[in-house]
Amino acid sequence: MKKVFISLSVLLLTLLLVIIVGAITIKKSIIHVQLPHGAILHVLPDLLNHQKDGAIIICPGGGYSYLQTWYEGYAWFPFFYIQGYTPAMLEYRMPNHDYKIPMTDGADAVLMMRRHAKEWCFDAHHVGIMGSSAGGHLASTMMEMDHDVVRPDFGILFYPLISMKKELTHIDSHDQLLGKDASQQLEEHFSNELHVSEKTPPAFIAVASDDGCVSPQNSVLFNEAMHAKNRRAELHIYPSGGHGFVCHRRSEYRGEVLEKLADWLSRMKLQKI
Repeated sequence: MKKVFISLSVLLLTLLLVIIVGAITIKKSIIHVQLPHGAILHVLPDLLNHQKDGAIIICPGGGYSYLQTWYEGYAWFPFFYIQGYTPAMLEYRMPNHDYKIPMTDGADAVLMMRRHAKEWCFDAHHVGIMGSSAGGHLASTMMEMDHDVVRPDFGILFYPLISMKKELTHIDSHDQLLGKDASQQLEEHFSNELHVSEKTPPAFIAVASDDGCVSPQNSVLFNEAMHAKNRRAELHIYPSGGHGFVCHRRSEYRGEVLEKLADWLSRMKLQKI
């Protein structure tokens, strides 16, 4: 019994050491790229210079007033890396009522990833974007850009803020992005459920029905708008978990979301746009 206990302890210590060494290796391998207007893009190229299927730009949330860079940013690097994608986290600037700032950073990030695709070993025509909460608003805005070169090829939206209409929005995010006195016209311009087009790329969306921060109706309306335009969208609504449930490691439905997302990404590879 004692030998078994010692063997188990050695195994756990070895596993812990591997995790620590792996984390240090990943951290040292991340490239920090200054974008033209001041944002920073944190990129993890393939450690062995093997060709990846594509890349994913991660936009953390934080109500357009700060960034949740760990749970909604760096923590996703291993998952996307294993799925065959080059992960990059966009440390976008806060708008402080100037909506052009995060949108400019988003465009800069997509352009940077496409330009360096050969150097960083991934397909330049398979660059996606992921956004959580307010980061989901930035991601869905990028998905509706007119110009092909700055519009991502697919989107992943977790409990996203989509609308700036006062009856749907997260009011603090609204005020940080547009200002408290934003006109109805400006609010509608940044209500992304209203601007889905034939060019909007495929989307994977996950939300908890008991989200008390950002109304799940944001996701429902965006999904409906996607299907109305015959765009590919996959919406998963879970009965509980609240806001941020996908990023909480103890969340009841996190594993299911990751499994479905992995399957969706595999299908995206087969249906490259």
